[in-house]
Amino acid sequence: MSALADIKRAIPSAMLIEAAPDLVGLTDIADAIGMSRQNMRKLMIGHPESFPPPVHEGASSLWHLREVLLWMSKNSYEIERTLIETASTTMQVNLAMRVRDVSPAMERRFRPLVA
Repeated sequence: MSALADIKRAIPSAMLIEAAPDLVGLTDIADAIGMSRQNMRKLMIGHPESFPPPVHEGASSLWHLREVLLWMSKNSYEIERTLIETASTTMQVNLAMRVRDVSPAMERRFRPLVA
């Protein structure tokens, strides 16, 4: 968060669009941990009850990298702690930005119901 504040001070007009890595496909996950996409897909298909659900399903499904890394570390895969920390931070930043963007609209929408 301090890095974002530093950038905003240096370039006041800068606008963060998205922090990465956060939303990723199987290829991105495999690349991050040094595994083949095929092995990553086998893990996903082989553990349907416990593998993290995608946040977007379609031709290209997307997962929060943090969720998959935590699942893998709980299932005996050695994942670098710094990679998990980075994925956690980028996920928090992106979620905070979404909440900030949605909050004013939600507040306006529900104001008549609460007032």
